Amino acid sequence: MIQQVGVLDFTQINEYLEVPINKEFSKWNLKTDSNEINKNDFNIVFSKEEFPVQRFYDIGALVYYLQAIPWQVPNFNTETHMDELYKIHQVIQSKGFFGVEKHRFIIKAE
Repeated sequence: MIQQVGVLDFTQINEYLEVPINKEFSKWNLKTDSNEINKNDFNIVFSKEEFPVQRFYDIGALVYYLQAIPWQVPNFNTETHMDELYKIHQVIQSKGFFGVEKHRFIIKAE
């Protein structure tokens, strides 16, 4: 059984910061992994893909996340992205949060 984070994880952050999605993970999804498992003579008995929403309630929490998870936005720093962070801050001020989709999938094979 594998449980993974997919390539579409938190892509809204990249969109707001005007930064491309990390190409290193470009093929990381349920379909690609399922195909690889099938090629290796395993039988998939269960698989599921989900996109639950994560909410950031203040810009500091988002900045902390981006510093803790460097592969989301490589070489992130607040100076470079100040204008874009302010736009996200405005979203938080108007909606009460900044919502982004996680990308998760699970595969059970025998």
